[in-house]
Amino acid sequence: MICWWSLFLLILAINISSNNGDVFTSMADVGTLVGSAQRLTHVLQELVRAEKERIQVIEKFVKEQKEFNQNLLIRSNREGNSAQLYHPITAFRFVKHLGVDWQYYSQLIGLNLAATAVDEVKRLSDSHQIKLPVEDDLKGASEALVRLQHTYDLDEDVVASGDIPGVPTKTKNLTSVDCFLLGINLAHLHFHDYAHRWLNLSLSLYEKEDKAPREFGQPQLRKAEILDWLQHSVYNHGDAPWALELSEQLLKLDPEFPNVKENIQVYKDFIASKNLEGKPADNKQKLVRGGHYERLCRGEGQLNKTVLSLLRCFYETWNNPSLLLQPLKFEMAYTDPEIYIIHDVALNSQIERVKLVSRKHMKRAMVVKAGTGDSETARIRISKSAFIAEQEDPVIGELNRRIGQVTNLNMEVAENLQMANYGIGGHYDAHFDHFRTLKEINYAQMHENWGDRIATLLVYLSDVEAGGATVFPRLNVTLYPQRGSAAFWYNLHRDGLGNENMLHAGCPVLSGVKWISNKWIREKFQDPARPCGLQPDSPEWVDGWPDPPGTEKKKADDYSSHIFGNGSPVK
Repeated sequence: MICWWSLFLLILAINISSNNGDVFTSMADVGTLVGSAQRLTHVLQELVRAEKERIQVIEKFVKEQKEFNQNLLIRSNREGNSAQLYHPITAFRFVKHLGVDWQYYSQLIGLNLAATAVDEVKRLSDSHQIKLPVEDDLKGASEALVRLQHTYDLDEDVVASGDIPGVPTKTKNLTSVDCFLLGINLAHLHFHDYAHRWLNLSLSLYEKEDKAPREFGQPQLRKAEILDWLQHSVYNHGDAPWALELSEQLLKLDPEFPNVKENIQVYKDFIASKNLEGKPADNKQKLVRGGHYERLCRGEGQLNKTVLSLLRCFYETWNNPSLLLQPLKFEMAYTDPEIYIIHDVALNSQIERVKLVSRKHMKRAMVVKAGTGDSETARIRISKSAFIAEQEDPVIGELNRRIGQVTNLNMEVAENLQMANYGIGGHYDAHFDHFRTLKEINYAQMHENWGDRIATLLVYLSDVEAGGATVFPRLNVTLYPQRGSAAFWYNLHRDGLGNENMLHAGCPVLSGVKWISNKWIREKFQDPARPCGLQPDSPEWVDGWPDPPGTEKKKADDYSSHIFGNGSPVK
């Protein structure tokens, strides 16, 4: 017997096969599901209307047949014989009714309107008129909830309630079925430390819901199914005695449940052996709450008093006449290295236009493969992004010129504007924007003539309801998105080497939509705005650069002539 949730996952996996399972990586895509849901609702409404008409016609046939039978019976009884049946007109009508009419009605009864509706949905999906989530989206959304739990220190019952601290809006609570599906998806992902919590919550909710009347059509989850997955996840989490207890409950509830007796024996043998290392907990993807990064995301980081005393706000014109009447508004977020929030960088009209232009180009965001020029998708970055060239729309040129104004840097050696929209629990783990790091120097990513990424301007294109901060773990800095404002920092020391303190991350979006744009500016031609230092100023590089293959290790200052000479990377 295939249980309902297996069928549900099977439908997700094969029924809408044309979708690629990346809806969860962009809240803009999640927003488009509203339109898909409306189209799907229309198809189902048409199905219901057609089914009602079909039933009405069949009911008419049944009514006519009953009346015919009844009239025939009454007249036959009254006349004391079956002469009425043998009347040629009656016989003709009888034969016609059970012959020709029945053929029509039998075809009507055999119509599979539901299959037709499913085919129509698949046609709409294949032609990209609607986009429906697939199994990977459900797994991605499940993983996102765990990420939010882990980062923002939330218990599963709080998340399931729909009333999450820090989130202004409350939503409908999760049911036992919701928690069960979430739990088994987490188990498939080997997140057993969270999977068993959600499955246990599903069991608790099931006990409460089981006492309440169920609505027609509501998925029927069996307690045995919850107990089976819960014992599996608990055992992999490392608690064999609890797994044994749950399996014994399952055996009592359903003695014929598959493998329950075998599992009980396995757990008894394991416990009897007292070999706790015999079956290590399956924690390949275990998440442990309470790191410094998570505290910064929660807004619990505090700058020391010395740094706070040096922070200030000021107006800046860069001696640019075009900025004299409306100077730039700078707010210092950190002093050494300098990190700034620049206010009013982009206009609302520009923001809406650039989002509209970029939507058709958005694809799942990639990360750079270590030591290569290639990219790949990864769990550490959940968003969709696109690089947009100036030729795409005049607004891109406007923003590029504005970025040149606010940074006072040369945009001739800047990369195309990157747009990004974060997904469900969307985030970007701690990373560097530059390619000269202590761990490695990625020569493949450094432009032959332009060099490394000297600076980053990150423009916030939306306010975020909750979460989604930009944090610098090594500096204890947390920046919150402000629509139209931008964060600005230099990635490199003045001697051209990477600043290891510029490690930064995008915290998971707890609620709302996060849009950003990145402008990465390369080294060459930037001397007028940021002159090179006369002496190396990168203390973390005292032991030199990572060795390129086949070379001997050199001190950082041995490379200074190359860096100061033309800004090109050493090869």
